[in-house]
Amino acid sequence: MKRKTIFLVGADTGGHVVPVFALAKDLENHGCRVFVLGVGTQIEKKFYNKLKKTTYLKLLAGKLRPGKVLQNAYSLLLSALGFFQSLALIIINRPSVVFLKGNYATIPMAYAAKLLLVPIVIHESDAIIGKSNRTISAFAKTVFVSYPVETYKNQNKLIYSGLIMRDDFDKDLKNPLQYFNLDPNRKTILILGGSLGAHSINQAVFKTINQLSESYQVIHQTGSEDFVQAKEIKNQLDKDRQKYYMPVDFLEDNLFDALKRSDLVISRSGSMVMELAALNKPVILIPYPYAAADHQTANAKFFEDKGAAVVIDGKNISPTTFYSEITKTITNPNKLKALAGNMHGSIRLNGRELVVNKLLEYLK
Repeated sequence: MKRKTIFLVGADTGGHVVPVFALAKDLENHGCRVFVLGVGTQIEKKFYNKLKKTTYLKLLAGKLRPGKVLQNAYSLLLSALGFFQSLALIIINRPSVVFLKGNYATIPMAYAAKLLLVPIVIHESDAIIGKSNRTISAFAKTVFVSYPVETYKNQNKLIYSGLIMRDDFDKDLKNPLQYFNLDPNRKTILILGGSLGAHSINQAVFKTINQLSESYQVIHQTGSEDFVQAKEIKNQLDKDRQKYYMPVDFLEDNLFDALKRSDLVISRSGSMVMELAALNKPVILIPYPYAAADHQTANAKFFEDKGAAVVIDGKNISPTTFYSEITKTITNPNKLKALAGNMHGSIRLNGRELVVNKLLEYLK
């Protein structure tokens, strides 16, 4: 009997790629014929090339940017070509269902699936449904969301699943003390800027790391653009403080080791915030203020309203405020405990299982 086929589209950035990677791993174990589709970025290759039984394909798709006339014309041409490419892929491989994880790269596949009457399931990571998902939700069979349904303005077809998270939470620590050369007697601060880094957060770290390294040890994911400067900043510290500052361009295999060892996490408030909640971590959130529909501010406000996070305005990150909020939080054990408990209790943790089960229903 021919195996039933599933298309999973998750492209461009970690927030879209990682959930699709997690779903593909589970679906492989169910004997499905799985295709993951992206646009060919490095983070896609890092994750999707680990899948042993899944086929990874590159889709043509263009991203529209305000004011970029020529670039937008080219992007529309790419997306039009991507639509016909998607039609061909569906006709050749005959998927039983198409799963789409937000953003511009899903649009050509969504319209191709609609035209060929293939059921569509989508998932939204943020507290505000993004533009692509809003468009697709009009004809999708199911719209899974990461936040409680009442958080959203339009509640049609929504199912509260929580985030689609990896299985790394169930793994034992490798030995983060040894891997990161951590001092067990010092509190650990983990600073994340997303898979591509966050320049404004990085600059706040650079201006305060001399003070922070006096009392704490800091693991800092910088992203590729600021990594060279981070190494220079480290070399400028006094010798006895250099070992307490550990900049890395991107935490991949050791991300969860760093998370589990950290006493406080500073992060943007994209989809990663849900994983922090699942790990029962106290967090300071700094929303990226220029995200589409300002969804990161909405995400952060959800947790702030539940007493689950400290929030710093993403538009005005002064070194003074940055350092002050860190020290006020990490030196208060009761506050750390309350933040972690409220964070963990505010989300649903079995999103991956719920989405996989729904996708498998289309294979029966």
